[in-house]
Formats: sequence, C-alpha cells, structure tokens
Amino acid sequence: MKQLNLLKPESKSYGGKLRNKRKGRGARPIATKESMHLVLKSSKATGDWSFKKKSNAQKVSAIIKKFSRKYHVQILSIANVGNHIHLHIQLIKRGAYKPFVRAVTAAISMAITGVNRWTKNKHKIKFWDYRPFTRVVRGFRALLTMKDYITINQLEGIGHTRIEARFMLASNVNTA
Repeated sequence: MKQLNLLKPESKSYGGKLRNKRKGRGARPIATKESMHLVLKSSKATGDWSFKKKSNAQKVSAIIKKFSRKYHVQILSIANVGNHIHLHIQLIKRGAYKPFVRAVTAAISMAITGVNRWTKNKHKIKFWDYRPFTRVVRGFRALLTMKDYITINQLEGIGHTRIEARFMLASNVNTA
C-alpha cells in the first residue's frame, strides 16, 4: 500500500512567469545543501544592451564574479544567451541569496543601460521582465538535466540554434 502524503509536496521552483500564474505562492525555496538554478531575463537586452555584446559580456561577467566573492556564492556555471543569463549557483549561507541577487541585478542593469540614481533624466526603465527564476536542484538526475540545459544555452549563446545545440549535446554523450 502506498504511503499517504500527509504534507503538501513543496515546490522547488519560484519566480519568473510562475508569479503570474498563481497568487500567494509562498516563500522562495532556498537551499544550501543542494545547488540552485537561477535565471535573469530581460527582453530589453537586445542590440546595444545585449548581454552578449563584447563590452557588456565582460561587465556582466565581472559583476557576477565580484558579488559572488562578496556574498560567498559559488558560481558553478554560467550561460550568457544575450537576453537572459543562466547561473548554476551554490549558496554557503541562506541569507546570502537576497543581497547577492539584488546587487547583481541592480549592477547589471546600471552597467548595461547607464541609468543610475544620479542620472539627470531619471525616466525609470523596467529592465528585468520578471523576478529572478530559481529552482532547487535536488537529486543526481536533476543535476544532470540542469547541466545539459545550461550547456544547450551556452551553445545557443555562441550562435547555434536550440535544435543544433541539442544534437551536439546528444552526439557528445554518445561518443563519451
């Protein structure tokens, strides 16, 4: 006989488009023992504001590196796709997530757009589309799936289509 579930299964994902679907989703799941997948998306990050533009890519990389050191967040992998960034992170302390994400998102939007609180013409720009999407990666299978997903996004960032990236990933798995 199957064991009864007395407690509701806890959701491992939070943010992004999920916030639009239901109200009152509860607290963001944060893990220190497992790694997390973090996605920062901006539809305004195109053309001169694209994360893939050489000068912007260097700024984004430096910002992520700087704040990961400051808040003791391990960056396991990064995929810069141009209009969104995938991060595979490991938190050392639970309280490090909020200041890390606030600092990274604010610094990236200021570095890319050039608009800060001291800019004369203070027209507010809503740079980020949604709140950051996070998902706790629990289990070995979920870890492998997430690594493949980030690899596919890295290949997309280089210029391959998603279909080509999946094919390249599948051919690498078969030859290994």
